[in-house]
Amino acid sequence: MSADADTASVGTRTLRGMAWAYGSYVGGRLLLLASTAILARVLVPADFGLVALALTFMVFLDTLRDLGLGQALIVGHDDQEARAQTVFSWTVVIGLGLTLATVLVAPFASEFFHQGGRFTWLLAALGCNFFLRSLGSTHYALARKELDYRTRTFAEVADVATRGGTAIVLALAGAGPWSLVIGYLVGTMALNVVVWRLVAFRPRLRLSRTHLRELLTFGGTLTAVDIGAALAHQMDYLFVGRVLGPASLGLYTIGFRLPELLIINLAVVAGDVLFPAYALISRERLRDAFLLAMRSTAFVIFPMAVGLAILARPIVLGLFGSQWVESIEVMQVLVVYGVAITLSIPSGTVFKATGQAWILVALTIPYVILLATLLTLFTDDGIVAVAACMAGMQASFLSLTWLIAARRLGVNPARVLAQLGRPLVAAVALGVVLYPIERAIDSPWPALIASGIAGGAVYALMVWLLERDMALRVRDAAFGGRRATNAG
Repeated sequence: MSADADTASVGTRTLRGMAWAYGSYVGGRLLLLASTAILARVLVPADFGLVALALTFMVFLDTLRDLGLGQALIVGHDDQEARAQTVFSWTVVIGLGLTLATVLVAPFASEFFHQGGRFTWLLAALGCNFFLRSLGSTHYALARKELDYRTRTFAEVADVATRGGTAIVLALAGAGPWSLVIGYLVGTMALNVVVWRLVAFRPRLRLSRTHLRELLTFGGTLTAVDIGAALAHQMDYLFVGRVLGPASLGLYTIGFRLPELLIINLAVVAGDVLFPAYALISRERLRDAFLLAMRSTAFVIFPMAVGLAILARPIVLGLFGSQWVESIEVMQVLVVYGVAITLSIPSGTVFKATGQAWILVALTIPYVILLATLLTLFTDDGIVAVAACMAGMQASFLSLTWLIAARRLGVNPARVLAQLGRPLVAAVALGVVLYPIERAIDSPWPALIASGIAGGAVYALMVWLLERDMALRVRDAAFGGRRATNAG
């Protein structure tokens, strides 16, 4: 097969993977958003904040969940069965170790955050998720390796639906923050059941060392990247939780929830698809793939960002209720943060797929130092000030990642910026439609319904006028059309 045909094949599979991944994302996030809206009216900000504190602590341990073995499995191409057995056995060992570690350090974490015994037990229970996740993570990685996002779709929807349904039932029964914790655990078990059912790999009960050194060498660098990312992206939760307390963290969490669900996680989905896809194509073809990823990502996230920024008030009041009104301004500021993170992911994915993840480590060190300095100075000013620190820092470092990626790929930086031109025009047209609707309609739900109908129609029209070929390729990749063979 020629290089062009091979790249076209990968492009088609990537677009199909994107379609399935975004389908999974939209379905799962709609379920998650619905459950969050219900829980926000049952629970109080302090309940959300308490669980957010526990999850913040766990994020740092989570960076060690498989020492990068799952991502190393994705890029390896020989002796897959043996590699998968090694990854599974060591991932389970690591997961069990992290569960035990969480139980042991829970009392100290409680003391650090100035919380009582209830927090200790919540954190210890959440630690069980490390072991539960380890049982299905290898199957999940194998599905990613094959760009099998159909399997991931079913697994993630099962996770979110089970988690949300369990949490709602328990919250209505008066379980408080325990409803969220138990929901997480039950959701992970549901995901495991699905991936074991749909992925053919069946591990043996033995500890394998085949290819272990090679897997750890690659995965170790990615683990360092994950640790740096955890510090960079969770530091706001640490400062808010410790300095301002659980109630403020609960308000901050709701303000962060929609930028996370509708912007940041969309980019994470794209990165999950692009990482194995980039690993399958030659270095020479990465330039075109990178530029396509930038443009495609911008067309998805720009309308989300404009919509959230303009409609923050009716969204918060309509979905979550008036007790969360202090989350509105936080949400608007964090939209900038979400966009900056999203636009940096294609660059970071290129670094990972080409064995240059050390660049991300080198960038993260000064980022973490500067962010910690800003948060130390401004956290006392409240949650909006914290959000502004996060947004400003991420926006500042975005241009740096672009410049490095462009130089590594031999792309003129101006060409990278040019990929954002048409998406920006479409997003501005959307904003022109949404702003007067939001100002004219005071009631939240009528404002959201009118904005959704008018804004959706206008943005669809703009995409059709500005990027018709991409829209057709995505459609054909999603539904198996013949024109998908031209993607690449």
